[in-house]
Amino acid sequence: MEAVPDSQTLHIPKLRRRWQVLLLQIISTASLLMVMKRMSVVFGSCTEQFIEDSGGIESTYWCPAYEHTRGLNYWQSSGSIELILPDFLHGLTDMSGEPLTGDATFVAPLALCIAVTVAWVFLLHQSEKIQTLVNRAVSIGFVAWMLLPFLMSWIYAMVVNGPHVPWHPAANHLDLLWTPFMFIFEIVFLGIVFAPVLAGLMGIWGLSRRMITWAVGYFLMVVGIHAMLTFEGITEAVDVGLQPLPAQIGDATLYGGLVSPLALILLQIALLILVFMESGQAVITHLEYASLLPEDAKRNPEYVTQFRNVLNSHIVHLVGIMTVVGLTTAIALEFDDFLISLVGFLEQGQWSGQVRESLELQLTYGKVISAGLFLLVVAGMRFVLPWQRVTGIIETGMSRFRSTD
Repeated sequence: MEAVPDSQTLHIPKLRRRWQVLLLQIISTASLLMVMKRMSVVFGSCTEQFIEDSGGIESTYWCPAYEHTRGLNYWQSSGSIELILPDFLHGLTDMSGEPLTGDATFVAPLALCIAVTVAWVFLLHQSEKIQTLVNRAVSIGFVAWMLLPFLMSWIYAMVVNGPHVPWHPAANHLDLLWTPFMFIFEIVFLGIVFAPVLAGLMGIWGLSRRMITWAVGYFLMVVGIHAMLTFEGITEAVDVGLQPLPAQIGDATLYGGLVSPLALILLQIALLILVFMESGQAVITHLEYASLLPEDAKRNPEYVTQFRNVLNSHIVHLVGIMTVVGLTTAIALEFDDFLISLVGFLEQGQWSGQVRESLELQLTYGKVISAGLFLLVVAGMRFVLPWQRVTGIIETGMSRFRSTD
């Protein structure tokens, strides 16, 4: 059996140039950026009452929302601290110094994240000796940044004014030691939004499963903390100014009564996180499999063809499964309305209206109960409908469709 050309072998450098692998990485990257955008819209604002109580000026208030410019403006307006990075790298202003608003504030920090990711991936492809040298250079540079200005300032002041302790009231040199730590604190404000983006990009293009998982965990943590801090019992005791989500998920008015506007936003965030994680980790899983193959198998046409079919099938399944997940989730969230409509159709009377009102009074928890009922119904239908046969027919049809192409 003839071996395949070098450009088609299952070696990792060759596979990373395959259009299927690049497409999965691009899908994962796009999903990551869209998650960041949707999260900033949903969880990135403070309440109007909190803003009014703080004076109504942006530089005079800050709440722990999923937004980076507000904290940086608040920190900078305190007067005692100056930002080390230029304002345009933070997304506060453009190159000419004009303030930025909206999506324009994301451009420069995202470019910075991409540049760091490119440098990090490039470093990963270097020898271990070079990586060690770079790590040491960064560590030594940080220590030198902290100590050298302090020592030079103190020594120069002693030459001019005579010996004195570095914390002398007339010439306090210890403040120079805190400059690198202030820079780290500055990065923390940027990291509120861009830490998961940077980790996700490194995970996607650096093939790090741990970083992808960390980015997903960070997004879920933000959602959980926001839900906890905006809970009515918490806000009555301590109000940090976060904008709470509506207690009622609302009526289904979109896509023919399938989903409500609020549910659609939250469903988009959930699906984007799933797509980001699934497509990013799929590349790592497939490349790990290829790396474990024997050398002969990496040049075997049958293995190469099978690997290509697996990649193609994964892309098709990714689109199909995420579509089904979104559809079934939307149905589950509106399952209570379906049940009430069905009861009202079968038994006209006041009872169905009372049930509807009781579910509405349960607010968001009514949707949780609705989703649970949907799961029970679907679980019970497995004894009525042969789900495995249905999915087998769909799989066979998709295989035939691909073979005809």
